[in-house]
Amino acid sequence: MKDLYSTLGVSESASDADIKKAYRKLAKEYHPDATGGDKTKTERFKAVTEAYEILGDAKKRSEYDRLKHAPTGSDGMPQGFDPDMFAEIFGGRGGGGPGGGGFRVSQNFNGDLGDIFASLFGAGGARGGGGAGARTGGGQRGLDMQATLRISLEDAARGAKRKVRTGSGKTVEVQIPPGVETGGRLRVARQGGNADGRGAAGDLFLQIAVEPHPFLRRNEHDLELDLPIGLSEAILGAKVQVPTIDGSVWLTIPPGTSSGRKLRLRGKGVGRGDGTAGDQLCRIEVVVPKLAADDQESVKLVEELARRTQNEKVRPF
Repeated sequence: MKDLYSTLGVSESASDADIKKAYRKLAKEYHPDATGGDKTKTERFKAVTEAYEILGDAKKRSEYDRLKHAPTGSDGMPQGFDPDMFAEIFGGRGGGGPGGGGFRVSQNFNGDLGDIFASLFGAGGARGGGGAGARTGGGQRGLDMQATLRISLEDAARGAKRKVRTGSGKTVEVQIPPGVETGGRLRVARQGGNADGRGAAGDLFLQIAVEPHPFLRRNEHDLELDLPIGLSEAILGAKVQVPTIDGSVWLTIPPGTSSGRKLRLRGKGVGRGDGTAGDQLCRIEVVVPKLAADDQESVKLVEELARRTQNEKVRPF
């Protein structure tokens, strides 16, 4: 990827003011009006202007920095490269979002997007992975396509393999990484629209939609569960079964547990990229039984319990 900072002669930590100052100096030096139309210096002027167009814009600079330092994938492109986002940030038109769970073809990017792409990645990069509609290898690149992929919370937390049908009717297997969230996107390379001539096929982008779980809620990499327990379980302690994304497990309730206390199941949360996982937090809700009006024996037992625990402070005021 081209080093635009070197083009302007500044460091990556340069301030906006430093970048602007460097651009003005170089633009004045290499402007065609000042160089008499010298071809080499005119090309230098164009390169400086292109660099400033990106580094002088906060949003473009941020995305450029991310792509510049991202590891390269097998297709020669930075990992996490998103053609639609690239088009939106750098001036092209990306496609719309998924519609009705089916496929939706993205619009062609603006004609000048290929030039912007090539200016960042060089001619080889433009051939290897430009946006939908880019010229590649002598032909028109196939259109990118989008679809919605609905998955369970278990699959989102632990990762999974799923088979999906592409726009051409072909079935392919995709790997869902652990930790994905609703709104995330997976790129399936070369499974979008067919190419024109010798161009490369477009890509398929899967928009993730995580289905709600009946009991568990996600909080970043932790999972939360409201756990009702009986009064006797809260007072005496107990072992109860609780659901997790890995199946039911036994949880020990310590004696004297009150409502609001959170008990932790380590490693039962959402997976992270480093192979670790968050925790599951079980929030205790003590369910107080409603005694029948004629159950005098139970009433006397509760009154006796009240007398025995009357010195226990339950309110701070």
